[in-house]
Amino acid sequence: MNQEKDSAGGQVNIMIFVAMLLNGIGFSIIMPVLPYYAESFGASAFQVGMLMTVYALCQFIFAPIWGVYSDKVGRKPVLLFGLLGFALTFIWFGLATDLWMLFGARILGGAFSCATMPVAMAYVGDTTSPEKRGASMGMVGASMGVGMIFGPAIGGFLSQISLAFPFLASGALAFLNAIGVFFFVDESLPPEKRSTSVEVSRAPMLDGLRSTLALLFVVTFLASIAESTNHGIFALFVEAKLGLKAWQIGWAFTTAGIVSVVVQGFLLGRIIKRIGEERTALIGIFLAGLSFLLFLQVANLNQAVIVMAVFAGGVGLIRPSVSSAISKKTSLQQGTAMGTMQGFDSLGRVVGPATGGFLLDQQLNLGYLFAFTVSALGFLTMLTYYLKHRGSAEQTG
Repeated sequence: MNQEKDSAGGQVNIMIFVAMLLNGIGFSIIMPVLPYYAESFGASAFQVGMLMTVYALCQFIFAPIWGVYSDKVGRKPVLLFGLLGFALTFIWFGLATDLWMLFGARILGGAFSCATMPVAMAYVGDTTSPEKRGASMGMVGASMGVGMIFGPAIGGFLSQISLAFPFLASGALAFLNAIGVFFFVDESLPPEKRSTSVEVSRAPMLDGLRSTLALLFVVTFLASIAESTNHGIFALFVEAKLGLKAWQIGWAFTTAGIVSVVVQGFLLGRIIKRIGEERTALIGIFLAGLSFLLFLQVANLNQAVIVMAVFAGGVGLIRPSVSSAISKKTSLQQGTAMGTMQGFDSLGRVVGPATGGFLLDQQLNLGYLFAFTVSALGFLTMLTYYLKHRGSAEQTG
């Protein structure tokens, strides 16, 4: 039966991977440009971090709701709604004339865009067997990673036209993505399998903390804080330390995308099969934490690119392995479980960028010291979960 499930869903899943590829390009186009664009409106490092924080705050509020809602109405309409919201808000961002407009666009963008990833993960959960789910979720992450190979380089290039242009291009790409999903992605959750009893609310977040998977949700939260701290301060850090420009920073993010594809697309499935999700996540958290210490030592662009590769390799191991562990062991529906995980991920992104930006305003190195400390806590939490569930983890792996 599981083989039939994989076979039936395989062709449709390809289109989900394509959608996430385009989503990754659209999202990452802005990564090397956003700090410079916000600075052109007079934003401080803390305000740049807050632009990322309000985005993540709205994702935190809405991601579990979208996940549960997709269990009730199906995956496709929620995915389409997220892509269209992504498009409109990024275009608004590019047309902004004042700092408050940037914040307004980010608030709405966070509310809409968080419908995409948890629903895509739930789609994979609908259409793959438990044995192949970790590798398939890794491929979703790899699709985003492929997009993030091209996106930052494109964004850096387009920023030479104007700092606003990459945001307009990202919005246009999201519209094209929505058109593709509308015509080429079939619904994965038939009406007879949809939930009629689960209330569309934020209750799954609390349910997650009461479940046996609570430590995995905490790991998601801590890893997200550390990852988003780097995303929030990297451009400003290397600008202040090394004098790098947006197009140079684009190459660092492009390198991260390449590493993410290699790790998630070619290595992750083999690693999980050999040592299991929990130990894979531990390796990823260790590498990410190490990168934060190495960032403090960079002296030129080449070194910054290499350390960004270490960071991307670690992050590439963490999220898909934790996602797979939660998907396999949850007692909730797939959309609810993935939406809950996305909620904790988004909560981490509420904390990371603003805290990192504030600390960077105080002293250049403090943001990365904070990210390292959080990673150490995440490693200890993941180790605690692994030791507590070691027997079942080894049996599953």
